[in-house]
Amino acid sequence: MSLAAFASPTWRDNFIGLLLVLLGGVFITSLTWIVRAVADDIHPLQAGFMRYGFGTLLLLPLIMKFERSDFDLKLIGGHMLRGMVHAFSVLLWFYAVTKMTLADLTALSFTAPVFITIGAFVFLGETFSHRRLGGIFFAFVGAVVIIRPGIETISVGAIAILAASPFQAASTLIGKHLVRRTSLYAMVFYLSLFVTIASFIPTWLVWSTPSLRTCVLTFAAGVMATLAHFCWSKSFQIADLSFTQPGFYFTLIWAAGIGYFSFGEQPDFWSGLGAAIIIAATAYITARERQVRARANVVGEKT
Repeated sequence: MSLAAFASPTWRDNFIGLLLVLLGGVFITSLTWIVRAVADDIHPLQAGFMRYGFGTLLLLPLIMKFERSDFDLKLIGGHMLRGMVHAFSVLLWFYAVTKMTLADLTALSFTAPVFITIGAFVFLGETFSHRRLGGIFFAFVGAVVIIRPGIETISVGAIAILAASPFQAASTLIGKHLVRRTSLYAMVFYLSLFVTIASFIPTWLVWSTPSLRTCVLTFAAGVMATLAHFCWSKSFQIADLSFTQPGFYFTLIWAAGIGYFSFGEQPDFWSGLGAAIIIAATAYITARERQVRARANVVGEKT
């Protein structure tokens, strides 16, 4: 492999990567508006199913780019497991969207990296330093500040989004295992396909015939989600993650804006403080894990 392949991203590459992250955040946050917009017509679980169903149709051309190993039955079994786990996360998220403010929803969803760190320790044998433990502790402190148990009634939406985070983390960890043996195209397509299949049964229990408007909006949701993942994947490819990572937290601003202008939501001081604590804690955990991986790579190169 040429030395150019290892060259650090240029300032222009990092800037474009950050813009792609921000754009992806706009696309993915728009899903919350769509779910709220169709809530009077269909159940949130059905909205989640339709979003992934339409997304799967959009991703069908990716099959043409599959490698031979992507059709291996053992690998497909792994993708199926990931899709089932991810479906729990998706359905809980779609349900939570209609039960709490969008700013609180987005802030609490930032706890997912905490569960990824815990899962990596439990299942992958990664080290668990006191600094990581401190980051995890403060992330949960931020969550407590937002939901304020004993002072405010804990909403079912908060419970749902916190329950979704471990499933999202499990999906990420399974994905990390699969990505070593399968193509990116298969990762993206199989996830969408098996989430659609896994979410069919709970959706069937609450199914109602959607209006044409709902079908158009949920199809748009599938398009926007696909564009968001494309933006983020391209950003990962061309830019330094340490430069683009802060851009992901701007989704909180987009969510607060949609909540305020579209639904009259006004996040209070405690929600803002809790969100700031969670963002600081998860950013610290991410930075520490990146440092640990960098040191491990240096040691590996020396040996």
